[in-house]
Amino acid sequence: MASNATQTEQTIEADGDQFRVYTWTTGSGVGKAPLVVLHHGAGSSALTFGLAGGHVACLLSDESAVVVAFDARGHGATVTANADESLALDTLSNDLARVVAKVRRDNDQEVVLVGHSMGGSVVVDACSKSLIPNVVGVAVVDVVEGTAMESLTHMQSILKSRPSMFRSTDDAIKWSLRNHHVQNKESAKISIPPLFTQRDTNVFTWRTDLAASEPHWQTWFQGLSAKFLGLKCGRLLLLAGADRLDKELMIGQMQGKFQVVVFPESWHYVQEDVPDKFAASVADFWRRNQKLVVIKRFPIPLKTTTSTSSGSSAVTEPVIPP
Repeated sequence: MASNATQTEQTIEADGDQFRVYTWTTGSGVGKAPLVVLHHGAGSSALTFGLAGGHVACLLSDESAVVVAFDARGHGATVTANADESLALDTLSNDLARVVAKVRRDNDQEVVLVGHSMGGSVVVDACSKSLIPNVVGVAVVDVVEGTAMESLTHMQSILKSRPSMFRSTDDAIKWSLRNHHVQNKESAKISIPPLFTQRDTNVFTWRTDLAASEPHWQTWFQGLSAKFLGLKCGRLLLLAGADRLDKELMIGQMQGKFQVVVFPESWHYVQEDVPDKFAASVADFWRRNQKLVVIKRFPIPLKTTTSTSSGSSAVTEPVIPP
């Protein structure tokens, strides 16, 4: 599916911090104009949604949806006044709320929050704390508390096993595809370059020092399942594999508390591997969870009582237009 959405890029200032924000719109159609906010995971950037964001905007073009993604602190082109490596969950949730406040039309605009991996924890936390008004749905992409907590013990070794530098971003893209970091070559060409900074000629290093964020790893995911199940809005879980559900979410799914969509052909970066299918799920999710529209029908006048010449009363039925 080709995207005909327009992508724009801007830097938004919030309390002295500079957040790089990407927006996808189609500029067509009329409707409720929802705001769809996409939050990337740790070590990634907003352009992990480089293809998917445009697809979502196109699928919701009749509703004139605005789709937004931004670089979190310590990632991409965002610059914060205090330490960028301060990736505490509370800080990230407040950052999300500040960015949404800057980009939304008003507090009545319906919002759908979508978060991948660490970003899933951020959107759930922000919604559970009511930091963002009028959230009608929260979608979490390929992160489950149980499996995430188990994988943290291997994270440092995983980070040490990857190359510390590349000679070019093309080499980084090839490495990413070869190691199944991303499976979609078109997505990789967009999402991989922002992950690196050029230190010298033919020296490209990772922009985000994920190893330094280790003190926050457990707090990102601890209690995620309970918070997700407790949200007072629509809930969607997008997974690369059905086996990733933990016990708490299995019970919640059997009770019908949320919807699950599985993409077995993708790996962890669902939004990059299958951007069209990812977008279709997000668009359908908003349509199912948007607030009901009250249809205003033609007003029917009340029955009236009149007196007749004989002194009795007569009821006049209202005239109902065809």
